[in-house]
Amino acid sequence: MSFRNSARSPLSILTLGLVYLGAAGALGALGATSASAQSGGWFDEDSIRGYDYTGAYGQFGVAVGRVDFDDLGGSNVDSDASGGFTITGGYRFLPWLSAEGNFTFLGGDDNVEVGPFDGDTEAFAFTFGPKIYPLGLIETDAIPDYIQPYGLIGIGGGEIEIDGPGGSSAEQDSFIARFIIGFDVWATDHLGFFVEGGGLAVEDDAVDGAGIFTVGGQYRF
Repeated sequence: MSFRNSARSPLSILTLGLVYLGAAGALGALGATSASAQSGGWFDEDSIRGYDYTGAYGQFGVAVGRVDFDDLGGSNVDSDASGGFTITGGYRFLPWLSAEGNFTFLGGDDNVEVGPFDGDTEAFAFTFGPKIYPLGLIETDAIPDYIQPYGLIGIGGGEIEIDGPGGSSAEQDSFIARFIIGFDVWATDHLGFFVEGGGLAVEDDAVDGAGIFTVGGQYRF
């Protein structure tokens, strides 16, 4: 990873549009399910399919994370936390198994120091992989079926960029693996939320990886 002169990436404009799109989708899902929530009640086990559900689902999350950089070009690199979002689409095949694709973006202004200079960071990743719900394999009354812990592993690729002074930037494409644990909570049969945390392993000598925590909403069809 080395600095070069370049115009700022248009990725910021794209991500802003995706944020608005995700927010609109979440509001649409909320409106579509308000009637069923009123008739069946929130968190009603009798009206929520729990582990019996199979089918497609979508998620939009608000994320906070930190990319851990190695030294860059002989300069020390210190980074702070970044904000971002995630967009996920998946399909539940079995009570204990789904497959999903995920897009993750993290970015911040003046959140990295490269030697004496401050810079901005942008990082994104596309990953795909299985999602395992261990309680879908066993029967237990300790946790209601609308609360579903999970773990997932995804593999794919992405890009990490530092925008420095004078229009210079350093960017690197890389293989990325995503490791996450979390839990789903279904408020109705279709509408719920999720909380998850984990990390991104990056195949790049200039980056050690990233940690990320996400909270968001989800809709299943």
